[in-house]
Amino acid sequence: MNVMEPSVGGARQPPTLIATTPPASKATAGTKDTTGGSSTEARNSAAVVTLSETAQASLTTQTATQTATQTAGKKDFATVAKDARAAIDAKYAELAANGKPMDYMHATQESWDTVYGGLDRRALFAIASNSDGSFSKDEQDTAQSIMSQQQGQAMMAADPAGNDHAARFRAGVAFLEGVSDEEKASANWAVQRAANQFGYEQTMRSSGREPDDLDSENPLVAMIKGAMDRLKDKSPEAVATGGYVKDLKDMPLFRDGVPAVAAGSGPSPQIRALDIRA
Repeated sequence: MNVMEPSVGGARQPPTLIATTPPASKATAGTKDTTGGSSTEARNSAAVVTLSETAQASLTTQTATQTATQTAGKKDFATVAKDARAAIDAKYAELAANGKPMDYMHATQESWDTVYGGLDRRALFAIASNSDGSFSKDEQDTAQSIMSQQQGQAMMAADPAGNDHAARFRAGVAFLEGVSDEEKASANWAVQRAANQFGYEQTMRSSGREPDDLDSENPLVAMIKGAMDRLKDKSPEAVATGGYVKDLKDMPLFRDGVPAVAAGSGPSPQIRALDIRA
């Protein structure tokens, strides 16, 4: 089990506990793994997709626009996924026409920017969650890596000098609160949200400061955060998992049974078959 750090250029982050780096693959874009399983090639080395500054700026602008239009005239999520599929297929065709077909093992910066630079976070989540079953494992991993990069950027902006990790974790919480409703309904979001709050509180207390109340009203977040609190004296690896969380039962945190929801209203959430799909 790994405690990963999001990649933002060459800068190091305080560990977000759940940030993801996708494994590299030799599979090309033309092969879609609609089951969400591994490529036939072995995935032994980790790779982080980092978009260029121009592409990053485009994503930031689109994400801000998406947040502003969350409640008015937005596309239904099935349409978002369909449009994302069409968009990246068109970019694959564009690269191929220019004699540079997409190859996920040997992709260039131009390739990443061309295929993924025009997608907002909601589209990236549709890909990462394989919401309609049409996205390959390489595409899912790449989208999730870019999403982790976005979160890392938001955290780093809160403390560019790297002197106040609590500020970064708090910025991570704020960033996650601003994503789409579909992403907030995922198990991965709940784990991320709980982990960043846990990191904020632990870092504040370790420096002799009292943390602000960042409790979430989401019962799943509250449950995961409560479980993390009970394991706080163990190593970080005991409360975190590397990778995109689809089923909480796979987390070491819950292997000994599902803990009770932290104090608060609402029934105990069901753990079975929790998935990142909307």
